[in-house]
Amino acid sequence: MNTPGPFDPRTEAHLLSAYVDNELDAVNRERIEKHLAENETTRREVERLRQFNQVTGALRLKDAPAEEWEGFWDNFHNQTHRRMGWVLVTLGVTVVGVWFLFNLLKMLIHSDILPLYVKGGIFAGAAGVLVLIISVFRERIHKRARTRYKDVIR
Repeated sequence: MNTPGPFDPRTEAHLLSAYVDNELDAVNRERIEKHLAENETTRREVERLRQFNQVTGALRLKDAPAEEWEGFWDNFHNQTHRRMGWVLVTLGVTVVGVWFLFNLLKMLIHSDILPLYVKGGIFAGAAGVLVLIISVFRERIHKRARTRYKDVIR
């Protein structure tokens, strides 16, 4: 394994934070300490990082009042029940819809009343609706997977 050369603050600045937090291995710690002995700018940066750690380490989150927690759990249960309800409604509508469309398709195929071009128009329209529905679902899945703000809580 190659040993790293001298510390380069332009490409390895991220190591300074790890140095301040005591998260470096001995080799990198030694490289940075050697560089700090020679470079005033880097020493100032390390001191600034230490001060930043002191300030942020002293911050504490305020506990939420009991009423807020109560409201949170009530809202959580309501949302969970509604989601379950929507899943069941969607499942039921999908099953009944597929059954209905299958029987409609069977009836159209075996019907002697409708001319062939009308049957073709019905199938083309149904295929167009199906393609649009698939396109919307695909787009939503694609956007949800790539959104940068999906974990942001408002």
